[in-house]
This record gives sequence, C-alpha cells and structure tokens, in this order.
Amino acid sequence: MESASVSYAVHLGFWTNWSHGKIMGATVTLTRANGGLLIATLAIFIGMVGKSFWRLGCFCLHRYFSSADRQDGLYHQRQAILRNSDTAQDGAWRLLMSLLAWRSGRRATRPLLRLLPILIYALVVSAAFGIASIFSANVTTETLNEVLLKSERCGPLNENMVQNSTKQLTELYPYYTQRASQFLNYGLQCYTNSTSTDGCNLYIRPQLPFKATRDATCPFKDNICKLENENLILDTGYLDSLDHLGINSAPNERFQLRFVQHCAPLKTEGYTEDFNDTNFGPVRRMLYGPQTPLPGFNGTRWSYEVATNNSYIPTDGTLSSGTQRYEYTLGLFSPGVNKWMPIPALLRDDADVFNVYLSAPRVHFSAPIDDPLFAAHVRMGDLGNVDTGEDLASYTSDEPIAPMSCAVQMQYCNPNKPEGSRCEPLRGMSDPRSTSEVQKVFGDGSHFEVIKHANKMWTGSVYFINNLVSFVGASALRARLGLAYGYSGPLPSTQWHLEAEHWFKGTLASIQDAFVAAASGQPASLAPFLDAPAPNATISQSLCRNQKIVSTNYMSFNVLGVSLVFLLGSLIILCDTALEPTVSWFQRRRYRAHQLKTTFYPDEAHPLYAALEWSHTSTLQLQRLAHEEAGWGTWSACDGDTPVTLPGQRLGALNLGNVRHPVLKVGRPGSAQGQEEGDMMVAGRAWGVRRTDTGVETLVEGEGEGYKRVGEEDGEDESLIDVRVMFESQSNLSSRHA
Repeated sequence: MESASVSYAVHLGFWTNWSHGKIMGATVTLTRANGGLLIATLAIFIGMVGKSFWRLGCFCLHRYFSSADRQDGLYHQRQAILRNSDTAQDGAWRLLMSLLAWRSGRRATRPLLRLLPILIYALVVSAAFGIASIFSANVTTETLNEVLLKSERCGPLNENMVQNSTKQLTELYPYYTQRASQFLNYGLQCYTNSTSTDGCNLYIRPQLPFKATRDATCPFKDNICKLENENLILDTGYLDSLDHLGINSAPNERFQLRFVQHCAPLKTEGYTEDFNDTNFGPVRRMLYGPQTPLPGFNGTRWSYEVATNNSYIPTDGTLSSGTQRYEYTLGLFSPGVNKWMPIPALLRDDADVFNVYLSAPRVHFSAPIDDPLFAAHVRMGDLGNVDTGEDLASYTSDEPIAPMSCAVQMQYCNPNKPEGSRCEPLRGMSDPRSTSEVQKVFGDGSHFEVIKHANKMWTGSVYFINNLVSFVGASALRARLGLAYGYSGPLPSTQWHLEAEHWFKGTLASIQDAFVAAASGQPASLAPFLDAPAPNATISQSLCRNQKIVSTNYMSFNVLGVSLVFLLGSLIILCDTALEPTVSWFQRRRYRAHQLKTTFYPDEAHPLYAALEWSHTSTLQLQRLAHEEAGWGTWSACDGDTPVTLPGQRLGALNLGNVRHPVLKVGRPGSAQGQEEGDMMVAGRAWGVRRTDTGVETLVEGEGEGYKRVGEEDGEDESLIDVRVMFESQSNLSSRHA
C-alpha cells in the first residue's frame, strides 16, 4: 500500500511498549545509523565477554590441575596452554595440536581424557559467544522494529467539518477514492497465504485475522435469499486494540473490537419490475425498499434501476472494435447514504444492511457461469479472431441485474471484565442504542473516552462495503481483473464469495490504517476537514501520542535486554579482572600463616604454589625461566607479570646445531652479561658430525680436539669434515644439578 512508503514522524528515545508489559516493554528507539552503532558495540562487547569467560574457566582449571609433584610433559603443556590462551578459539587450536602430538599413550598417560574435555569446553565457549555476537541484534523489539508515532496533526477526517459540497466533492471525496483503492489493493497483496510481505510491513500485523463460514444460513427473513445454506459469514473475532491495532495503551485502557459481515445473493422473482422510461428507454427496477425524498428530488418506491437497452452491438456476428468496451457496473444502496428503507424481509435492527447490485451488460464469458451473482448461461453468437480464424464461444448474463445483500455488525468488548459481561450486543454502526450499551461495558470514566475516540474513526477512516463500492465502483470487483476487451474467462461457482471477502479485506485494511492515519497526521491540503481533539481532551491527545507502527527506518531496542547484556557482561569482565588478584591476596595471607607454623610435613604443598605456577607459566615468565636456566641475564621482578634484566644485558639466541631440536645457547657461568658461544673454549664434551666416504653422516663426540664416532672401533680411517662444536661447561652442569 502506498502509505507503507510514507515517511512518518517517529518518537526517538525511551517509551514503554505495553505489548510486553511495563518492565519487559521498556524500549528505546534510535535512528538506523545510531542503532547500527549500538548493535556493533554489543557485538564487540559480547566478544570481550566471551574472552573473559574463557579466561575465568582457564584460571579455575589451571588452579584445579595445579600440583607441586613432578609431572609429565603433557601436564606442563596443558598448564601453559590454559595460562596463555587469550581466546577460546586460540585455546581450542592449541589443545587440539597438543592432543595430536601426545595421542600415543606411550608418551603420556590418558592424553585423550586429560585434554578432550577442555577442548570441548573451548569449542562450546567459542561457538556460544560467536553466535551471541551474531545475534546481538535480537535485542531489537522485532525483526522489523516497532516504533511510536509522533503526532503532528492528530485526528480523523470528517466531511461535516466543512459544509461546502463543492469542496467535499472536489477535495475530500477524491482522497477517499484514492484511499479506497489502496485498501482494496492492500487486501489483494497482503491478505494472502503468500510468504511475501513486500509493502505489507507498515502495521503491527500485516493482516488482521478473520474466519470465513461458507455454509451459513440466510441472514434475512421471508426466504428472500437465493441460497439456503451456502451463504457467507466473515467474522474477525475479537481484535485487541494493542495487539492488532497498535494502540499502545496500558491494560486498563485497552478494548476489543469485533466485526461480522453476513452476505447472501437475493432472489429477484417478485422483487423486480420493468419500466419504459420515455426519455431513457426500458429499465429494470429492484423493489427491495423505497427511497425517502431528498431536498430537490422525489422519492421512489424502488431501490435501484438499470437500463436494459444496452449499447449497440453489431448484428453481423462480429465484434467490432469500434464500439465501446463492455464492462461490469456495480451499484450500492445503504440506509444512511441513499435514504433507503429496506423492505421488512431485509430489515435488521441489530445490523447495518447494504445492497449490492451487479450488472454485466454485454460482457462475454468464454463458458457458462454457475455463480449465483455472475450467472451467465445465455448463448451469444460466436466471436471470431480475424488473425487466426478461430471461433470463440460466448455467453452473457442471465439477468440484467443481480442483487446481493450484506448485514454488517460490530461489537465493543472490555477485556478487563469477566467473560459473561465484557461485551455489548452485536449491532450496526449507526445503532442509536450504542452509547448506552457501551457505557454499560466501559463505565463513564477514561475508558469510555477511549471508546468515544475510537468511534470517530468510523466516520471517515474506516471503509465498509458502502464506502468501497461507492468510491471505486466496478473497480472493487476481483472478476474485473480477468476481463479483457469485454471478454472474460470462466469464473468459479463461488466467485461471489471471493468478491465479498475482497471487500471485507479492504475494510480490515482500512481499520488497520484508521488509527495510524489519525495519529500520524492527515494531508495538509485537507486540514479544514480535520476533526482534531480539543486541547483539554487528554485521553484523545494521549491516544494520538501512543500509536505504534513498524518501520525499517528506525531501530527499537529492548532496554531490559540491552541492560542485562551490559550488566552481566560487565560482571564477567570484572570477575576476570579481579579474581586472580583476589585469590592471590588470600593465598598470601595463608602463606604468612604458614610461615608462623612450627611443624611442617614432607607432603604438605607450598601455599603459594598454585598462585606462583599460574604466574610463572605466563609467556614472559616461561621465557625468563628458560634464559635464566641457560645462564643469561640477571633478572628482577620475578614474582610479577613482567620480569626484567639489568640495563644493557643481552640474552642468548637459539642454537641451531640440530634444527629439529633447537635449544638456547648456554651463557657463561657467573657472568652478568654472558658471552656468546665460541668466545672461549672450556673443557667439556664436544659434538660434531663426521661424513664418511659413502656420504653417510655420523654423530661424533670427543674431548677437546679429539673426536671419535659414537660406536666406532679404534683404527677406522674416516675423515671428519664440516664439524660444528658445542661445548657445555662442566661447572655449569655442576651448578644446575646441585
């Protein structure tokens, strides 16, 4: 519908969406740019929370596994991974690599049992927070966001605001015609079973629910219906002002609506007469009740008439393109507009009755039509196609006019009352008893003022059958969509059901739009017809400021959801930040108590072991331990996170004598600066490579300049070439093994 593309003024900031209650419904609406920024911030924040959650788990697992006893290499690698994996993805990858490396049970005991649970935990954390980041946009109210309209020109249109027929006919009614066409098109497009919702996402609900009963009895008396048990009832059930219409009011101000439309084709036998108008020619008149006189006009004893002398048709069996296009005509009579007084058989004191009259003068059908409203069994001459020479069968209507009558009812209900007393009786819109009946249900307070505001919508904003047919005429027919060059394909026997449903859907679309149009502001050109609420009408003014629609131009976020994300996430980050120093503080207290003890047991673990193991399995501390053990540097701040050497000290590089097993070069013992390998030779073991005449390389060892091949017998003549020597100080060995 065209209104779906209109740019509406929207309230930006905080408001309460009563669809979710006072607390859960706390909402903030932002522009799309600011909303996108908030979603991006949430995604980044959730990623940070995921990292902290993983680190918390690592800390707890590291402490749980910590042991002062000698352990195998898998234990130490697992502790190092838990200490140094910043993210769950990083931890999962390292654990997987470690699991593959230690998978053989000969290297470590039960590697699968020791690593796989932690690996699964890492994968679960990674997946959970990754998905949470992706779906962080779900803190918006819906996939398409509900927003609150900001009223500018609140109120419905009312033709009685301007007592000028010319202005009504030239300004207001053309707008009504345009809107009626839009509502019917919306019904065609959006009231379907199709999953496509293009252009149907303006209102809170793309469509209002209704139930169709296709085997209903006649809604009138005296056996006037053409069908006995195949008539149509369309019933919306109870439409909630908040859930279906988007009126964002608290529970004590909500109401429910119900609309029922009961239609049936009428008999024509005994209710028609043919009359020869001396000026116009023969006409068929429908005798379903007289029209009362209007100023300047005489009254009639009939309700509708149509000419039976249709426009010229060639008599030579051809269809001339020079004659006018054959078309449906659609007329309507209602008591309010036409001053029509239905005959007793059609009179209902609990409903508004509308008579629809269909004519299809000289419209050609390709096959007989059995539908009671479109009935066509009269064979016409075959039509010929000049280009192909093909003859086309042709049928025309059985009667010049076919009537259908609909009884339309509505009902207000108070959802806050017990079920037996919450609803007024079903009635017509113009029922004079409506005010007293509504007061019985809603009382005389603010709730009744809400209903009075809603009643204004029926005047110029809701389009029932009479409005739709009166404004757009034959364009209201679905059958017209299958008409081309005055020739129509076959129609189903229930075509009249489709037409009545089509009009009912147009009515429902107008109901959806009525409160939105009133709250968003009517066209400025129609300002004289605006029935605006009085400044002191607080209820009406409040309703104008509390109308919801759906808009993709803005983003609405659930305040509670966003707050919980930031609150719980901040708690996790705070725990990650504070847990380690807090636990360390308690353990230092235990250590001070430990120092005061006089009795110690050999198997008693050091109270600071777990804390120091966590600290000293960090990357920088492991690096410090390796260099210090190799004799490089004089280190300080060894109980912190970042150990440092004395100024200007250089550390050892890798010894690549065996590229498959690199080690740190050994520093000079007792030297603060340390010396690079090869600066001076000390007594010790030498290793080298001997290449034989066959090209086979052999690892050799010796003392100083003397070498021998490992496992060789004395006296073998082999040349020693390409030897690289690494010396390991005996004194250094002694100090390390002391």
